[in-house]
Amino acid sequence: MKKYIIKHVSIMFIFVLLLSGCSDSIEGINSDPLAAIKIEPGLLFPQVFLSGISAQRTVESNAINMQAQQWSTIVGFGVFVNPERYTISPNTTNNIWVGYFTNGLRNLQQMRILTETNNPTATNIIGQAKVIEAFIFLNLTQIFGDIPFSEAQNVNEFPNPNFDTQEEALRGMVVLLDEALVNLANPTEIIVDGDLLYGGDRESWIRFANSLKLRILMIIANVDPSVASEIQNTANQPLITSNEFVAKLDFIDTSGNENPIWRTIDRFAGGVNDFWGAGIALVDIMNTSDDPRRATYFDDVNGAYIGQQQGVFSSAGISSVSLKIMNPTMPDIYATAAETHFYLAEAVLQGWITGDADAHYKAGIQTSLDFYDGSAGEILDADKTTFMASPKATLAGDDMATAMKKIHEEIYVSNFTRGLAAWTNWRRNKTPNFELPVGAVLNTTIRRYQVPLSEITSNPNAPTTLPELDQPMWFEK
Repeated sequence: MKKYIIKHVSIMFIFVLLLSGCSDSIEGINSDPLAAIKIEPGLLFPQVFLSGISAQRTVESNAINMQAQQWSTIVGFGVFVNPERYTISPNTTNNIWVGYFTNGLRNLQQMRILTETNNPTATNIIGQAKVIEAFIFLNLTQIFGDIPFSEAQNVNEFPNPNFDTQEEALRGMVVLLDEALVNLANPTEIIVDGDLLYGGDRESWIRFANSLKLRILMIIANVDPSVASEIQNTANQPLITSNEFVAKLDFIDTSGNENPIWRTIDRFAGGVNDFWGAGIALVDIMNTSDDPRRATYFDDVNGAYIGQQQGVFSSAGISSVSLKIMNPTMPDIYATAAETHFYLAEAVLQGWITGDADAHYKAGIQTSLDFYDGSAGEILDADKTTFMASPKATLAGDDMATAMKKIHEEIYVSNFTRGLAAWTNWRRNKTPNFELPVGAVLNTTIRRYQVPLSEITSNPNAPTTLPELDQPMWFEK
């Protein structure tokens, strides 16, 4: 399978679109200026990935890496200090909201309309669009909780969509992915050049859809294990179980096409990471087991790896996030083989599916260690072998509580640079222990961002009362 990288598309237009494409609400989704009926759907797909998804994940919601306590801020600038202490800028929430709905979902909707109008037999294109719709909706609900879902894409009938509960939205995403899998079941015309994830590889899209469905079902099962039969059915399907099929948007080391986080470092710190350090919650787990990924994730301090408590903002004696990983080509990772295996291991232990929990657990660690092969952060084979032979890398002989803790810690470690996934899994399983940031404006760990006021005031069907930032999500126990 051929992995595709961004070609002939400047990342600069992410920032242009974030500024020019934002409106005060998602009502703009109902009047698409790109609605010319002869536009090829493949021309819209890169904009979806770049400005509709990864601009939000790498720029606007980068602070979630701190809220997941994997990164810490090592500079006392307000733009870093405030979100780490849970003061979330209304500009951030507005840009995330409008970016996902307008640059993401609106263009996916247009792709579907164009395909259904001009090329109705190209069901694979519809399948690609639906998978990414589900992914965007999942990102939105993990950040905001209740969101417009069932009415959000019906542009003519619902100009001001009602909000669905998080439970309704999550269950609806499972249905949406089932529809996508039907659309992808047989070979038809598929977007190739504009597909920045898989270059039109249908098998990979099927694996991504099933893996995304597994993730959503595991979130639901945290409070409703009656979906166990659906988890079992999904576990029997093709999944992202090897790094060959990881869903990620690759950036490249040419001007205008680098990872936006790297560009922040390059533009404002001369290519030296003076902004982000190791979070103590993550480093403590890794230090306990002599985890070889430490040298990939962080710079050592006189041979040691030292994390910083959230809200302190001092670089003295703190390990920085390494440029081995935070570099121009750092990908935006949507779904990994490691997380698939860890979810399967957990599902086996819970009795929701059949299988070998220890085998999935080991495969999760191994694929995480192997993920950096061929990159600056590549881990030596000898170090991988040593770690895989350690007690940390097996569930053999562990009781249920110990085994579950290991799985939850390892999914946390493997999700480095994937702050939203790490934050969601912490809210799901409360592992590892988080400490309240120094100077935090809340009395407990942040659980959500608030829906932007611009949406509340412009959509008469929006909720009149916003949940507080510390109100747990529906899927939390």
